[in-house]
Amino acid sequence: MMVRLVSLLLLLLSTTAFSETNVNQQLLERIAKSKQQLISIEKQINQQSLSYQKQINQALNDVKALREKASAIQRVADEQILSVEQLSQRVEKWRAQDNYQKLLLQSYFEQNGTPLGQFTNAHGEVVISENVFNTLQNQLVDALVPRWQPSKVVDESGEIAHFNVLEMGPISLAYNQERALGGLVEQHINQAIPSLVKGVYRESEVAQLAQLNQTGLGTVMFDPTLGNASKLQNKQQGIIEHIKKGGVWALPILFFGALSFVVAMIKAIQLLKLPIVKSDLTARLSSTYELRGAEHQLVEIAKNYPVSSQRDDQLVAFLMKYRYQVENYLGVVATSAAIAPLLGLLGTVSGMINTFMMMNTFGTGDAATVSGGISEALVTTELGLIVAIPSLILSALLSRKAKSHNTKLEANAIQLSKYEF
Repeated sequence: MMVRLVSLLLLLLSTTAFSETNVNQQLLERIAKSKQQLISIEKQINQQSLSYQKQINQALNDVKALREKASAIQRVADEQILSVEQLSQRVEKWRAQDNYQKLLLQSYFEQNGTPLGQFTNAHGEVVISENVFNTLQNQLVDALVPRWQPSKVVDESGEIAHFNVLEMGPISLAYNQERALGGLVEQHINQAIPSLVKGVYRESEVAQLAQLNQTGLGTVMFDPTLGNASKLQNKQQGIIEHIKKGGVWALPILFFGALSFVVAMIKAIQLLKLPIVKSDLTARLSSTYELRGAEHQLVEIAKNYPVSSQRDDQLVAFLMKYRYQVENYLGVVATSAAIAPLLGLLGTVSGMINTFMMMNTFGTGDAATVSGGISEALVTTELGLIVAIPSLILSALLSRKAKSHNTKLEANAIQLSKYEF
């Protein structure tokens, strides 16, 4: 009985294991089959998406083409319903534009010296044709590729001679092979013939220019400031020319400056010649020291009058008179220092008024003219400050020297007022 039960149990276990193995195998087969079906469905979806995208793009292109056709049809319809007046206005605009283009071409050809006969019709009007564009193209190529052109140039001696001129943008070079002469070329306003710039090209630079003229290769020297350096050099002025820019107001400023300088020099010499004043006057009276100048006169007044209010009055009167002599005309220096900048400011205001009057008459298109007028107007302020600053310094130094001298004399006078001889 026991054997049967054991065998039955083993049979059940083997059956269960076999069934689980079959179930797992079936599940794996189903999963693999589902993956294949999923991949197939994804391919179908991608193919359908591409097909739908192509159809959408085609539909968008068709819509765009239809819109363009509709716009063209609408434009034609609008043109058909335009009134005669509107058509006339449009034609006038086209004619004005055509005339403007013709005037531009005519002005361009005249500036370049190109004959207009080959571009005009029997009525003398410029005709915009293929020949015009070919000529413009050739001139543009010539401008981009510099070439030597014969032209008249004023040499350094002032004579007009024939040179080969090479234009490279804003820079122009000229060379004369017969005279072995060349250099930079400049042309000022209202100057019909350009001229050589003096004192720039030496023999070595002229040799390089000759090599450039003959072989097309060479090293040339030019002004990187495009003429501004020479303009600054030409504008350099001396002191007299600079003062003349100040106009009539520069004269009183110079007068007060000269007056202040002369008075300051005279007072400086006067103060330097004064005897040195020491504070121990009463101590020096008992010695053999010889007194000079104001100290000697103070001692004489003290000897002539006893100690009293009369001696004090005489000492004070002398000190006041002496102070006046020492400080006399020092106010001229201080007054000149105060008046000079005011005169300079007055001259600047006057110059600015003239500048604004010119701007009101000729406009503000030329900035150089306006800035030049303002700079000239500021010259008087500059002169006023040049006069005022040294005058203030001299006035301060001289006043300090005179005040120190008078203060020491007053101290000695106080000592003498109570001194018994």
